[in-house]
Amino acid sequence: MRGYKFVLKMKKSNISPFLFTILLQSAISIQVEKVVVPPVVLAGRPVTLECHYKEEGDKLYSLKWWRGDEEFYQYIPPKRKEFPATGVTVNLTVTSSLNWGKDGQEVVVLDHVGLDTAGVYKCELVAERSFETVSQQANMTVIYAPEGPPVITPAAGTESDNITAGQRVVLNCSSPPASPPPVLTWYINERHVDPSWVTPSPPVFQRNLARSHSRLDFFVSRQLLASSRNLSVTCMATQGVGIIGSAGSGGDGWQQQALHSYKESAHLTLRSTRPLSFWDRIFSSGSSARVCLQHHHNLLLVVIAVLAPSTLTTHC
Repeated sequence: MRGYKFVLKMKKSNISPFLFTILLQSAISIQVEKVVVPPVVLAGRPVTLECHYKEEGDKLYSLKWWRGDEEFYQYIPPKRKEFPATGVTVNLTVTSSLNWGKDGQEVVVLDHVGLDTAGVYKCELVAERSFETVSQQANMTVIYAPEGPPVITPAAGTESDNITAGQRVVLNCSSPPASPPPVLTWYINERHVDPSWVTPSPPVFQRNLARSHSRLDFFVSRQLLASSRNLSVTCMATQGVGIIGSAGSGGDGWQQQALHSYKESAHLTLRSTRPLSFWDRIFSSGSSARVCLQHHHNLLLVVIAVLAPSTLTTHC
């Protein structure tokens, strides 16, 4: 029995300090359960960031939020502090009130996000006794919706009030500045136009925002004018991000939710004018006396055309 105890003591003494540290940290630690960062947000709106953590034998020493390599928020219980960072403005008053009396999570509210607010956000925790550091991160994209609908402008030489079959029509459509640039789609009489008629242009960037441009070039056909004398041309601008993730109710994970997207249209009516017939030109003047003065040559031709057959028959 004495020998057996001696062997056990020898085995215990052979545990390395490194292995002992690993075992200690596994027993006394802190961990990030999840971070909640909106994947896509609209510029100008406030944003709420959440960091959920769990104390497993150790206590929280500090919690920090980073955007890229810039620290903008620090919580060392019980004090909270903000730091200047590009495009990030912490509403410390609202943040403090939302976190009052809560353990296991830290909520940070950002005011009026802009395009330079986008980036990778990281929540970093440091344990009190072991000084273990853990973190999780997530990306946030900021979109800037156009301020108003697109605009249709006829190109030089294109008339919008005297459209006839065979005439060439060239129209330009442009959207207000946005990020990302909207997609422009053309319609004529509520139908998609022939893709070969459309020439898109690369977006024009200015101060991180871009204008979309598109050109519609086609020849008016009799088929287009068959159902209506007027052509209704529409340029629709859409800026959508599809389906995104959002925080589920009660912190039960993520749900799928559609973000409100921009969708505006510009309209232009092309009015066709058919040529006036012979009788339209005669009776369009109004006064009978004026008709006789302006169209006496035409009236004479009508009389000759009516009487000529009977005159020829009589002579035969």
